[in-house]
Amino acid sequence: MTLPLCDKCEAPTANPENDYGEFICDDCEQNAAEAAWERFCENFHGGSDPLTIREQHIAAWEEKRRLK
Repeated sequence: MTLPLCDKCEAPTANPENDYGEFICDDCEQNAAEAAWERFCENFHGGSDPLTIREQHIAAWEEKRRLK
């Protein structure tokens, strides 16, 4: 029996087909998870937005106080 090849790097993998019909090896799955985490952290700390989530929260809180 031959193992299916990873759809990303074409290495043989024993992982089952995922929800999207892809075969992904452990290394590619780990790399994707790490990249997603890095994007999350960058966005949280103000990477692509003009304000960080904390700054957005403070601005919304101050606006709500002002409207009362």
